[in-house]
Amino acid sequence: MGQIFEACAFDIENKKCCTDYADKFQANCYSSSGPVLSMHYLLRQAPYRVMWSGDVILGGEFTDYISEKCDEVYLLGLSTYLDSGCFSSTYKKSKDTYSYKNIKFIDKNKKRWKRIDVKDEAFDYFDWEKNKSVEYSGYLINHTKKLAVDLKDFFKKSVSLSEGIEFVIDAVPFLTETGGGIETAIMNGMTVETTENLNGTWCCDLLQIVDTLPVDYKLIDCCISEIGRKAIYCYFLYGVNKDGLLLKDAQGNIFKGCKLDILTFKRGPTYYLKPTIEGKNILIEAIKANKQGAFKKSQDNLKKKNNKKDKGIYYYY
Repeated sequence: MGQIFEACAFDIENKKCCTDYADKFQANCYSSSGPVLSMHYLLRQAPYRVMWSGDVILGGEFTDYISEKCDEVYLLGLSTYLDSGCFSSTYKKSKDTYSYKNIKFIDKNKKRWKRIDVKDEAFDYFDWEKNKSVEYSGYLINHTKKLAVDLKDFFKKSVSLSEGIEFVIDAVPFLTETGGGIETAIMNGMTVETTENLNGTWCCDLLQIVDTLPVDYKLIDCCISEIGRKAIYCYFLYGVNKDGLLLKDAQGNIFKGCKLDILTFKRGPTYYLKPTIEGKNILIEAIKANKQGAFKKSQDNLKKKNNKKDKGIYYYY
């Protein structure tokens, strides 16, 4: 289930590109994954346009992407790893359609690229064997929109814990995906600090990672954090309050999460989390907050475990 993605970085002026098979979004969107290392390494060397491209464009929804007057930069991004053989003959029959013209454009421009592979350099650059992550320092800047993300701040807000290792869903795939990916990574819910409105808004833009924020670039808030592993991280660091509710920081603020509707991309109700220990597992109960701020048990159709009826939503970690 789910799309298969390709991580693509391309330099139009110098006709250079790097592509990396990224599998399902939730498999390789993290700070430790190979495609993320490759993209970060390139962006620390020079500006590149980036797209985390999903194969929904090859399926039934492809017509929505390609039969319109697609942006030329977007089509150039697709040409870094696709050709006409990837598309159904249905889209290639009529020479009068936009789909035909756009597929021919992709075919023609596939030959323009000088292809580079930086996997080995990226793993060495970030000393993956020791750090198991890219480096979150400096700024991820968008030259197209003149925007910037403070990577240290992004990591602090988004960091989670898995098997004792800190990690994040990385900003690059989150900001540059073609659509339908992030929902699979946060299907169990997300923190209320998550900026899901930014998802995909930097696709094919000219990006770079730099040490100093350019004076005319606007710094924006960016966070993407899946609720379960973030909850575990906060539980070990900050614990719970007197009511047993999970805290999100050392100042005693209560952890809040919500569910994202994958069809409407809108947020559901806000939840507080109540963790308890059951043997070697951490059992997390999600408790809905009403408008007055009191707690009430949730009866929403979210993921329930262990047939514990009428006791809210449960997650095991």
